[in-house]
Amino acid sequence: MLRKKMYILSLMFIAIVLIVFSIVLLRGLREEEPLVIKVLLHREDRIVKMGMSEYLQGVLAAEMPASYHLEALKAQAVAARTYTLKRITKFGGKQSPEHPGADICTDYRHCQAWISRNQMKGKWGIIPYLYFKNRIKRAVEETRGEVLLYDGRFIDAVYHSNSGGQTEDARHVWGKATPYLISVPSPYDQESQRNYLNDYVMGLDRFNNYLGTDIEPSSGSQNIRDKVKVLSTTLGDRVLKIKIGNKIFTGREVRTRLNLPSSKFTLRFIDEKVLIKVFGKGHGVGMSQDGANGFARHGYNYRKILQHYYPGTKIVKLKELLKK
Repeated sequence: MLRKKMYILSLMFIAIVLIVFSIVLLRGLREEEPLVIKVLLHREDRIVKMGMSEYLQGVLAAEMPASYHLEALKAQAVAARTYTLKRITKFGGKQSPEHPGADICTDYRHCQAWISRNQMKGKWGIIPYLYFKNRIKRAVEETRGEVLLYDGRFIDAVYHSNSGGQTEDARHVWGKATPYLISVPSPYDQESQRNYLNDYVMGLDRFNNYLGTDIEPSSGSQNIRDKVKVLSTTLGDRVLKIKIGNKIFTGREVRTRLNLPSSKFTLRFIDEKVLIKVFGKGHGVGMSQDGANGFARHGYNYRKILQHYYPGTKIVKLKELLKK
């Protein structure tokens, strides 16, 4: 009889725990899961619908190394969520002609990169997938519903791989000043040697062909200033305007034509070769992902990281915003 009562009490306890857990889980999911977004898979040229959590996990897996510090992954999750919501028409975003009928696409050149679970397994391997998938899922869930606002509106939470030590002011990249996208120090970028500094060697003929210049091989005593002169730089020390031979280019033009990681570069000419030194990777505006990982490793939580790279912004819960 006593055993039967204990058994019944145990079942009741388990049932209560399950009910409580379900209520807590549903409350957490209510903030984000009901929001279904339309995503254009650009390589397949088809639109699919998915929940915000599933989409963000795919973005984190594609955009940031899953081995990065959890606080850096959390910062990426909040930035990616904000970036996405700003582009949804339901929240005031404008329909993009690049992906009609979809809220956002998976082309990193226009929106945010994204990969599926199967692609994650191919990228990491089956066993590492279980570990890394759990990390990015945790980063998304532990920041559930959190977004970045400036003056009560979603910010354009752009980000890049590595700023080369100093992020860029948005006006120098896109021609429009934005109060929270200003140049700030990113001291831990150099901890990622893979993205912080890269050296390239290019044949002079190829260099001239790409830029349409007519630089001739240097004669040992020829001064570099006779061939190239940086006319102006940005606050982030990127090349704004540069004279090469008898032509003037923007730093972005040189970066595009030579397929360089960033517009923060130097040029040297030796005989029939061009030595190019490039700092950073990406446009340099907003959050540096390598910098965020460095800050996290040095004790910053994701909130401090975001406040550093997007100064003057506030982190709020989406449900609180929707109540207003």
